[in-house]
Amino acid sequence: MKLTLSSVVTLGSAVGMVLGLGIGCGTDASVRESSAMNRPAKDRRSGSGTDSDAAPDIHPEMGVENEVGVYESADVESALADRMGEVRGCYRRAGRAQRYAGGTVTLRFAVNGDGTPVDVLVIGSDLGNYEVERCLVAVGRSVKFPAPNGHKATTFEYPVEFRSTHELQVQDLDESLKLEHDMAASMHLLAGCGPISETGASAIFYVEPSGAIGSVGLAATSTVNEDAAACTVREMRRWRMSATLPGRMLRYRASLPALIASAEPRRPAPLTVATRRRRR
Repeated sequence: MKLTLSSVVTLGSAVGMVLGLGIGCGTDASVRESSAMNRPAKDRRSGSGTDSDAAPDIHPEMGVENEVGVYESADVESALADRMGEVRGCYRRAGRAQRYAGGTVTLRFAVNGDGTPVDVLVIGSDLGNYEVERCLVAVGRSVKFPAPNGHKATTFEYPVEFRSTHELQVQDLDESLKLEHDMAASMHLLAGCGPISETGASAIFYVEPSGAIGSVGLAATSTVNEDAAACTVREMRRWRMSATLPGRMLRYRASLPALIASAEPRRPAPLTVATRRRRR
């Protein structure tokens, strides 16, 4: 059984937020419909279209007993709707990056049998702003959901999209030899921050025309060490990149491994026979 719901909330004339929700019974595997924000959900078994408000299809072969809890979309949407003011407020944490930083932040909620969030993860982000992402996590952790049907723990994902004011144009880079070289040369500087998560992280950042990194965001599929993540963001913002584009921000995605090797100290060259003779 799977429920999907999508809605649009306008945040003034220049900034908008698109909200989508995917809820279902299952394990930690993703239950989100990737296209839920843009088109009606479809039954994967029959291929027939359904309205987001339609009653869920129940498949007898699933059995009566569920290993995890099940939510009605209206219950989750009601709990989150009460906090939309705080979600909107999170975008102000981007500061000057509101001129260009925009995209979807996908939150994964893990809740226990009484509806209390156990953890909230940013598992995907095109936004590229750590302050906004952590604010969303903080708001999500404070939401009290109703108990899932069956009073058993469950997970669901909730994507939120923010739109920038478009004062600065953004050019996405899928590949860049210059940025890859810059990343490889600077990666060891992140070693002192420690691992962000057991599974590593995905970083998305914006390069200003000057080469400075203006905004950084992080996503991970396992619990995040927030001190290590904040340290990583601070360090990356000190970097200077060689790939730039006049008048535009460059947006680039990179993978950060769980363990980053520190720079090895440079060893002195071995003494040759001639060198030894000169020193005598």
